[in-house]
Amino acid sequence: MLLLAGGVLLAAGAAWLFGADPRGLSLGGVELGGEERAWLADRSVDFMEDLQFKDFTKAATYHLEATQKARDIPALIRKVFRVPPELLDIHSYKVLEVDLDRSKTRARVRMLTYYHALGDEASRDQAASNRSVEILLYWFRGADQKWTMELESSLR
Repeated sequence: MLLLAGGVLLAAGAAWLFGADPRGLSLGGVELGGEERAWLADRSVDFMEDLQFKDFTKAATYHLEATQKARDIPALIRKVFRVPPELLDIHSYKVLEVDLDRSKTRARVRMLTYYHALGDEASRDQAASNRSVEILLYWFRGADQKWTMELESSLR
């Protein structure tokens, strides 16, 4: 009985330790976090990379296809980062958490983004020009079972 309790405690500790990865947990080839979490985390990183390299056309593709042309990514960047897009220098980002609702049709990905506000010499020397912001990216699964990001909700 004591051995069983110790095994359960050890397994729970390992799950807690390794479960910190937002993409889920894989033990012996068995996925415990799910492929969906990994896919959502990877697409969210892709989106942030598009922002980092100022590929606003590609960044808009995570939204519904019918409304992609209407997405004003630079305006959304101004709201979130409080920096004009041309002065935004994203250094790094990481996925902190991936949450799915019970129906597995809605998700949110919490990310931490580190960036620098470019500018003149006075701006560069200020510690406040190096910043970080947490962002929630909201995803939903459409009738076609494909995941789509809701940019207006995500970048507000």
